[in-house]
Amino acid sequence: MQNGFMVLHSNRLEALTELVVDWLKQHPLAPLDQETVLVQSNGMAQWLKLKLAEPEALGISAGFSFQMPARFLWSAYRQVLGEQRVPRTSPFDKSRLLWRLYRLLPALLDRPDFEPLRHFLDDDEDGRKRHQLAERLADLFDAYQVYRADWLADWEHGVDRLRRAPDRAGGHALPAGQQWQPALWRALLEDLPEDQRHLSRAAIHDAFVERLGHTPPPGLPARILVFGISALPQQALEALAALSRHAQVLMLVQNPCKHYWADIVEDRHLLRAQLDSRRRHLDVPPDNPVHPLLAAWGKQGRDF
Repeated sequence: MQNGFMVLHSNRLEALTELVVDWLKQHPLAPLDQETVLVQSNGMAQWLKLKLAEPEALGISAGFSFQMPARFLWSAYRQVLGEQRVPRTSPFDKSRLLWRLYRLLPALLDRPDFEPLRHFLDDDEDGRKRHQLAERLADLFDAYQVYRADWLADWEHGVDRLRRAPDRAGGHALPAGQQWQPALWRALLEDLPEDQRHLSRAAIHDAFVERLGHTPPPGLPARILVFGISALPQQALEALAALSRHAQVLMLVQNPCKHYWADIVEDRHLLRAQLDSRRRHLDVPPDNPVHPLLAAWGKQGRDF
């Protein structure tokens, strides 16, 4: 089977399902191998199972492993880097971060950087607000690990800035009211034993991508189907691209626009761009009509 990364678009899930069926019929795996399918919800997994089991499709839906992207990637990290290097549960998981933050916050509130949090917790007699705050901060740092690992890497080394993009240097300084964020991340790292500080999702991801640049360990799936997911973080795309060196990755994207979507901009953005650079012609060509809702409400899908 030829390895690589293929992205296929359609505005109908039924059309993508037909394509999957044809592809699996033409390029079957070995009899005892499982097909790995990444979906965004259990509902989507059930829908696809039923579609694949229809008589005009495969007739039976067996030998498929349906997984959520985050769970699949963590198991792939453990497979590639080894179970000794990657624990079953990360010390930076949300559930663990919540209680560590709950424990650490009282000792940090006297520091000048933490004045905004101290003000929020002034009348917290029963600890309820501290728990709510710790829960929200655990969500925040969990999202940073996936979407802005570059910020966390800078903060770990004492560079309190916000980069414009993960692959760019520079950036701008944090506002005065947000200086507590890098200080809190460093406090979380210092609270861990030294041998666990490299177990953040971002650090493990970087090691995973580097390892797949060489000969991978056995046991990786021969093919990965990514079906109907509306958006994935850059970290997940990088992992799939690294896996595609040693496996066949098919990403089937539901896309409501048949044109190149990045050319569609909202009216106010178009006007601003035309005022900034009158020589540049940004109008969509008349033979390339698009619905204005794609520009107004489709930014996440367009960026993906």
